Amino acid sequence: MEREATPEPVMRLGIQLHLEGLPLSDTVSVLAYVGVERCRPTVHNWVQKANLQPEEGYNPDYVAVDETVIQVNDQRYWLFAAVNPDTSRLLHV
Repeated sequence: MEREATPEPVMRLGIQLHLEGLPLSDTVSVLAYVGVERCRPTVHNWVQKANLQPEEGYNPDYVAVDETVIQVNDQRYWLFAAVNPDTSRLLHV
């Protein structure tokens, strides 16, 4: 059995979402919506290994997440997007 490596941008997104206060279960759900299935302990391990500590008087990085429903014929699809609010750069869709 071969393990699938998680792309670094997905790991960063998961870490940022959780550090901004999103519960692990919700963070895992967002990652699933973008096509990456990981369990809560895996995301927790990413956060622990990153060992990020905010500097004194400094606000940690944050992301904005938005969702919408797109209908194609009779099917509905959820679209989630994560954006860096400072630069308006899409981080993940």
